[in-house]
Amino acid sequence: MGQLIQLEVENFKSYRGHQVIGPFSSFTAVVGPNGAGKSNLMDAISFVLGVRSAHLRSSHMRDLVYRGRTVDTRNGHVIDEAGDQEGRRAWVKAVYEDDGGHTIVFQRTITGAGASEYRINNRLVSQHTYTQALENQNILVKANNFLVFQGDVEAVASQSPKDLTRMVEQISGSWDLHQQYSELEKAQDATAEASTFAYNKKRAVAAEVQTIAEQKKELELYESKLRARTKLTVQLMLYKLFIAENRIRDIKGEMGSLHGESIARAADRKGRLDASLQSQQKSQAKAYKAVNRQERQIKLVEQKIESRQPKLAGLGEKVDHTERKVKHIEDNVERAQADAARQTEAVSHLDSEYARVKDAQARFEEQWQATQSRRGGQISEATMAEYNRLSEQLRGDSVEDTHQRDALDRQIQLLAEAARRSRDKLEGLRIQREGLEVSEHACQQQLEQATAAVASVEREMQQARRDAEAAKNEHDRLVRLEIELNEKLSGVLKELSQARADQRESTREAKLKEVISALQRVFTGVHGRLSDLCKPTQHKYDAGIATVLGRHMDAIVVDSQATAIECIKYMKEQRAGQATFLPLDTLQPQQINESLRHAHRGARLATDVLQFDPSIEAAVLHACANALICDSVDIAKNVCYERKLEAKTVTLDGTVIHRSGLITGGTSSRGGNHRAQVQRWEAAAVENLRRARDRLTEELQSVARERRKLGKEEMLSSHISGLQTKHQFSRETADALARKIQGVATERAHIEAQIQENEPVAAQATAELDQAKEGRQAVNARIQEAAGPIFAAFCEEVGVASLDDFEKHLLSATEATAERRLQFTTHLSKLDSQRTFERQQLEEAADSLDRLTQSLQATKEALAGLQAELAQERQAMAGLVDQIGSLRRELGALNSKHSDATEAVQEARHSVEQGQKELDGMNRELSAKITELDRAVADKAAVLRRCKIEDIPIPLHQGSLQALALEASSTTNIGTQLTGSYASQLSIGGTQNSSGSLLESDDIVADYSQLPQQARAGIPADVEQRYQEDIDRLSTEVDALNPNPHARERLEAARARLHEIEVEHNAARQGAKEAKAQFQAVRKRRHDIFMRCYNHLSTAIDHAYKALTQSPLFPLGGTAYLALEDPDSPYLGGVKYHAMPPLKRFRDMDQLSGGEKTVAALALLFSMQTYRPAPFFVLDEVDAALDLANVTKLANYLPASAKDASFQFIVISLKQALFERAQSLVGIYRDQAQNSSQILTVDLEQFPA
Repeated sequence: MGQLIQLEVENFKSYRGHQVIGPFSSFTAVVGPNGAGKSNLMDAISFVLGVRSAHLRSSHMRDLVYRGRTVDTRNGHVIDEAGDQEGRRAWVKAVYEDDGGHTIVFQRTITGAGASEYRINNRLVSQHTYTQALENQNILVKANNFLVFQGDVEAVASQSPKDLTRMVEQISGSWDLHQQYSELEKAQDATAEASTFAYNKKRAVAAEVQTIAEQKKELELYESKLRARTKLTVQLMLYKLFIAENRIRDIKGEMGSLHGESIARAADRKGRLDASLQSQQKSQAKAYKAVNRQERQIKLVEQKIESRQPKLAGLGEKVDHTERKVKHIEDNVERAQADAARQTEAVSHLDSEYARVKDAQARFEEQWQATQSRRGGQISEATMAEYNRLSEQLRGDSVEDTHQRDALDRQIQLLAEAARRSRDKLEGLRIQREGLEVSEHACQQQLEQATAAVASVEREMQQARRDAEAAKNEHDRLVRLEIELNEKLSGVLKELSQARADQRESTREAKLKEVISALQRVFTGVHGRLSDLCKPTQHKYDAGIATVLGRHMDAIVVDSQATAIECIKYMKEQRAGQATFLPLDTLQPQQINESLRHAHRGARLATDVLQFDPSIEAAVLHACANALICDSVDIAKNVCYERKLEAKTVTLDGTVIHRSGLITGGTSSRGGNHRAQVQRWEAAAVENLRRARDRLTEELQSVARERRKLGKEEMLSSHISGLQTKHQFSRETADALARKIQGVATERAHIEAQIQENEPVAAQATAELDQAKEGRQAVNARIQEAAGPIFAAFCEEVGVASLDDFEKHLLSATEATAERRLQFTTHLSKLDSQRTFERQQLEEAADSLDRLTQSLQATKEALAGLQAELAQERQAMAGLVDQIGSLRRELGALNSKHSDATEAVQEARHSVEQGQKELDGMNRELSAKITELDRAVADKAAVLRRCKIEDIPIPLHQGSLQALALEASSTTNIGTQLTGSYASQLSIGGTQNSSGSLLESDDIVADYSQLPQQARAGIPADVEQRYQEDIDRLSTEVDALNPNPHARERLEAARARLHEIEVEHNAARQGAKEAKAQFQAVRKRRHDIFMRCYNHLSTAIDHAYKALTQSPLFPLGGTAYLALEDPDSPYLGGVKYHAMPPLKRFRDMDQLSGGEKTVAALALLFSMQTYRPAPFFVLDEVDAALDLANVTKLANYLPASAKDASFQFIVISLKQALFERAQSLVGIYRDQAQNSSQILTVDLEQFPA
């Protein structure tokens, strides 16, 4: 396979001057920084290989010529580094070596005028020759099978199936047959159309020949049936005349049995009944007024009761609250009395203790005086002075011992004082502890009582709240129910008001119903009013159907046009108003457009939502046509404006959407509104509204009574408020007691800690005192031994045995007495202080007791006042209750009277209605007989006139149809004339014709000999129907035949024309056959070329994709395949490309990542290269979206493919993993000094790996 050797460029884009790029190896990588000119190299290769300039990032050919920086401007010419830009040429030369080793030089030049020149081996050639030479080397310019531009690689994989088909056609070459294929296809279609036209023409002429042949037979059949129909028509006319004359005779006989006096008697009786009704109505009005007055009195008393109930409830709650307050104060008084008693007892105990101590002190003084008297009195001052002198002497002789003893005495005194203080402090702490324990126990009992009171109040408050919540819920429910009932009652009253407003319309409808009933009695073919004959399938369609029917709502449906004319005459004669008639035999309704049934999900044909008898279908279709009932205005607008359907669109509420943009809605003010029309389907609507009004009124009264029963709601609220106050007071008391207990416990714990702290101190002080006393005894013994000689004379003088006795008995007694007196004084002082504190506590308890007593007295007085006020209020309430009971009993009696009066009025009204019905029935019966007589005479005249007009040859005994007038004259009834309301005098007679036409018909006597006896004896309706059915059948058959009187003359001409058309058809068929054969040959060739390439690509693409996606982890790689949208004509359909990366599920190509799309695109391009491989393949940065792993796979694939397939790769890349595997490198850089792209080429094979 050939190879691109090198590339030469001159002044092409960023390449200034003449530069040689190459040589290129089997795998050449082009590298360089961004902006250096790599993509311009790609453009140079594309340019020299014939790619158009529009695909080279330029709009004009001159844009491809090198343009440097502007240096100067001369005569309007731009001068750059390379010289004058005007007229500068640029060219690109590709040196190519083919399979045989021959060198071919392809050169493309841009002239100074901006045109292209093509040269092969320096020989100027045309573009076609140039392109053909490239295609001879498998370089397909149209298919671009030799290069991939930057950024186009993902587009290759993401292109549409049609675009992929176009690429396959260009690769395979089947595109070359595209124009020939199209031309032959058009030729085939044209010849086939001509053949079909000739065949249809032949078939039409053949059918015409057959038709004309059948028309002859049809003409003969037509004449025979026409004769039979004439015979039956004569018999039918005779039968109608026979029936009309019999009816005239019978009616005259029946009218003789009626007499006018019976009508007069009925009118007099009705007058008496009217007077009685007026009297009963006056009595009923009086009873109604009395009931209303009594109800107003009851309502006033109920309002008084309701106004007093809150005050009564409040007084009851106040009394309960005051009673609970009295009980609470009494409990506090009892506790205060108990506290005062305990305090009094404590004071008495302290007074007794103080007196006892005083007595003990007095006894001690007496005993001390007695002891001193026995001992001779007290020590004299001389004795003490001598004692002191000798002591000073002894102290001088025994200085150390004396000092030691004095120090021990002072120490003992201090230790004794400390021990005493410790004992006193410890004793005081123990007393305080006992007092705190007693106080804590009392507070604990009070706290238990307070907690129990709080719990009791909470339970009572919860129960009260539940009661209040239940009462509130019930009250709210009643309020909601009352609001709902009032709303319903308001709606019912509004509808009743509207019903009264429509009273005139209802009266008109009643008259119309009477007229329709009379028409149905007189005429057998009257079906009734259209609104009574059809009904919507659901109530939601009522308004819409009423709008669709519109003026046809009151239209009367009849069997035939003749019946409608007779009904109109009857209504004119009876002056019964106007009406629209729909004769079923002449109506030609518009056919239903079946496509409208599926026009929109929310739109339905009006005929589909109506229930009606199939016999009146023509009338319903005439009234509704193609009208659509839409669920909403939006759906109606969509059907009318967007879908532009030819149909009348009406919404469920009656709004009409017109094609012109007009929207009609609302109600009419002239009585014909939708509401009145809709209510025609609910005859008992007003009566139901009255019953609903009475029921709602009764329910409202019941709700009002239940709300009055809930008057204790305010009492519950007051009770809850009192309980909350009591709960708050009890909770505060319990909290205060808890805090007090906590403080007492804290103080007791502190005292316990002090006791534990002082007990070892007191024990230590006592031990130190004992130790000091022992030391003093030892020192004192030494002093006594030294004092013996000194105090011998003194002891003898005093009268003691030794100094020790003197000090023990005399001095120690004196000292003990002083100490004892101090103890008495200290104890009395303590008792006095405690007595003062307890007396203060007693006074405070007495004051508290006095305050509680005063509060109790005041509360009891307030309670007495509230109880008196409550009793007075209850007495007043009882009086009102008794009063309302009496009023209600009176109201019951008045209601009974009103009910009796109402029943009497109803009976009187019923009697009046019966009398009126009886009188109306007589009048209607007589009027109907007269009208029936007129109709019978008119029927006879109508039959005779029809026979004259239609030239029906009926046999006659007497008279002639020629003397009969063709126009019917109006008739006047002379038999009866109603001039009053009820009491008119009637006279019975015949009918008088103002023009005499009826008299003329009486002069004509028919010959009934041709009328079969079986017809005379049969039921008139059946006989006439049977005749009419036979005539209609024959008429239908005659009308269907429609024979051609010129059939014989036309038959020969049609046969000659058929022969000519057969010759023409054979020639056209032969031409179509030849065109089809030529087209099928080209089609098969194009199909084979395309499928040959497609089958090759289907196999090669999977191998290429697996090679590009294989890895050690996924040795099998991914899967890629192609699929045809149109297997029969694949070049007309699309080719779908699917790729599944390893271990990934099937997804559309658009859902693959950028790297996955790139790999798939490369697989597709490489597989196409294997079908018609170009000698080289240029890739511009196709690895931009690939990661390192995929770049490595691509780098491995390219050398292997280049080696195996023997074709050349030129890859522009910035990925080292790719270009390091290349055989040679072409480096492109930007020379800023030259303002040009420069080339460096390196052969990597000279460097060992």
